[in-house]
Amino acid sequence: MSARISKRQMKEDTFISSMLRAWEWVRGHERVLFIGLIAVVVVVALGAWGAYARRQSRERAAAKFADAVMIFRTGDLKTAEDLFAMIVDQHRGTREAAYAEYFSGKCALESGRSLDAAQAFDRYLARAGKHPFFRDAAMEGKAVALSNEHKYQEAADTYLALAAKTKTNDFMKATYLRRAAANLRLANQTQRAIELLSDLLESSTGTERRDIEIELEILKG
Repeated sequence: MSARISKRQMKEDTFISSMLRAWEWVRGHERVLFIGLIAVVVVVALGAWGAYARRQSRERAAAKFADAVMIFRTGDLKTAEDLFAMIVDQHRGTREAAYAEYFSGKCALESGRSLDAAQAFDRYLARAGKHPFFRDAAMEGKAVALSNEHKYQEAADTYLALAAKTKTNDFMKATYLRRAAANLRLANQTQRAIELLSDLLESSTGTERRDIEIELEILKG
């Protein structure tokens, strides 16, 4: 009579059989496994290299931007504008490239090229959702540029949009509304300018209120 096989022996036999089958499968698919391992290594290496390259690019962009701002502050607008344009071209997608668009607008505005300035401010404003630091300044610059180009209605609309939703310069709201009214008058929209200043008068005090009263007297003739 043969000896009965214990449950433990059965489990061991099953385990050994499974291991042997697995080993045979590995041996039969060595090439596929090797290629898969290489692919994983390559993906990891590319990811690491990409992260390093992006970090290096951001550092270079920051260094160039700092240099360009320093030159801008010295008054060398042509050199500064060239550097800002280089940052935009070479470091697209970075915060510095967005800010460089704003400073390109500043350079153009201070150089008397109002149309170029308005376009540069618009390019920055298109990216200001992610990089809003200069948003109010860019809108103000755009309004000034449009007014310089005698586009008074567009300038007024820009000031009104800025006053309605300031990000950093809330204390300038009344000033923006008064500038909007001035541009509305130049756009032959005197009645609308009067209505705007009349609304502003209700919340004004002191010398500001007196200045608005004078402006209203002039507009009403």
